[in-house]
Amino acid sequence: MDTLTHTQLDNFILSTIKGATFVSVRAETPQSILNKGSGESAMVESIGVNPDEIVKHADVVFLISGGTVSYQDMVDHKLIKEARVKAIATGEEVKKPIPFNAKEHRWGKLLHDGCNAIRTHKNPEKGGRYLIAYFAANNEPKVKHTYKGEYIDLTEARFDAYRKAPKKEGERQGTENPVIIRDYKFDNIKEITMFKKTYKVIPD
Repeated sequence: MDTLTHTQLDNFILSTIKGATFVSVRAETPQSILNKGSGESAMVESIGVNPDEIVKHADVVFLISGGTVSYQDMVDHKLIKEARVKAIATGEEVKKPIPFNAKEHRWGKLLHDGCNAIRTHKNPEKGGRYLIAYFAANNEPKVKHTYKGEYIDLTEARFDAYRKAPKKEGERQGTENPVIIRDYKFDNIKEITMFKKTYKVIPD
């Protein structure tokens, strides 16, 4: 398997991907569905599992925009498409969707002008590169978790007391099926497949 350093991956996306295209990624990130708890009721105290040591392994397929198509554009396109589908189903005229105004990203900014695929921290001291992922409704991630290198099933009842409430995403969009956006830190990307070729991703 060929390799790409973080800088090479950045350069590849910037020089090769000029529009929106699907890629697949194998990523390892900290688990995000369980709370730690506190004091005597903390997870590590109660059931002997430290949530900070649980790793999420995900195989995901998503869209990235190497060009000027932004989150705003993605949502606008989805709103128009859903309005047309609804009009066909009801026999009514296409209703103009309520405009969507994307808010400025909370902590990040685009790393390159004219490329909506990679962002970095607004704070120069934090820096880093993050791949901006747009998820389609029919591309469900394949996910498993490990704890100290061994598989762990987080659906078990012993974790119920620590389970976070499901996120409500895309409520401001006005879409029936929201455009889900994620940021994958380059450090957490282990493999990436682009244009039918898979690369191992390594630090510089």
